Amino acid sequence: MAEAPAVARSTLRYPAESVEVRMLADGRPLLIRPMGAKDAELFQDFVRRLSVSSRYQRFQGGVRELPPELLRRLLAVDYGRSMAFAAVLFEHGRRRMIGEARYAPALDGSGAADFALAVADGWQRQGIGRLLFEHLLKYAEQHGVSRMQGDVLHANTAMLGLAREFGFSPRLHPDGAWLTRVERRLGSLSLAA
Repeated sequence: MAEAPAVARSTLRYPAESVEVRMLADGRPLLIRPMGAKDAELFQDFVRRLSVSSRYQRFQGGVRELPPELLRRLLAVDYGRSMAFAAVLFEHGRRRMIGEARYAPALDGSGAADFALAVADGWQRQGIGRLLFEHLLKYAEQHGVSRMQGDVLHANTAMLGLAREFGFSPRLHPDGAWLTRVERRLGSLSLAA
């Protein structure tokens, strides 16, 4: 699930240089920017708007919204050991989050970073996930992450395919037959995508 540590140490300043604006196919600007504690309402709204299937694929469990403690932990990033990016659109004068990508130190003690990625249902298969994932991997590499891994449900063929495109190798998951662990070493990142 790629959770931030319970108490994140703020080791770096807000990484304004990692903010990026991309133009969507319809000409609208998409803002990709680091997330933080101030994004609680925006992130919670994003999670609530995901379909049951998308929430299950992202959180690997049945959640309707994030409990306050989990929401706090997911937004407690230190911009180094842990990071979270939001893809944000402005519609009718309001911000709307349509994607999330993050990494945090793996809870299994392997020294890797766990990643997570989700895209709003109406925006899937339009390149948002690819854009967020590439942004996340480049940032991780620039901040000393040497190995990235993720736990993906077998039924999440889109995420498994995207991971393969970015050079991740699938492995048997140690905790269950319904999951695949994808992993890759970072360093001189050359993306297969």
